[in-house]
Amino acid sequence: MKKPFSLLFPLSSLLFMLSSLLLTSCGIGDDDGSRLGEQIVGTWYRDSLVLEGDTGLEPEDLTYHRFDFLGDGTYNGMLRQGSFSAISRFGNLIYEGTYKCDNDNLRLEFTTEDGKRQSIHAQVVSFTDDQLLVRYESDEYDIGVKLWLKKGEATTDEKGE
Repeated sequence: MKKPFSLLFPLSSLLFMLSSLLLTSCGIGDDDGSRLGEQIVGTWYRDSLVLEGDTGLEPEDLTYHRFDFLGDGTYNGMLRQGSFSAISRFGNLIYEGTYKCDNDNLRLEFTTEDGKRQSIHAQVVSFTDDQLLVRYESDEYDIGVKLWLKKGEATTDEKGE
């Protein structure tokens, strides 16, 4: 019969190896080395939008259609800051302000038409060179919003033609 100590050693070794394997496979940061700060600058179009929660709102009620993120601020390899504008499907300016982003967060700060300073803090769920999925909570409507954006040119349908 083996002593309890001799059983603990193999078990603790196994747990250590498993935890090491899980940490390296889950990754701390991005496995491919991508940085949202390097990808964000440019024009992004709304691809899809999902509202989570009990509300009378429809995705069409949120009119922003295009986001222009400028590289006019700072970038230190992790955090990018710059200015942005949100444009409606009809080409009208909705918001204009500043943004900050890293691989996990996107924060938009702007002033509303009635002069109120507002900010949206979105969680970056995933991103590639040309696609971005963010999720944020709207305190105003007590809902969650998932927003898929794609980078590049709008199609004819997206231009409202």
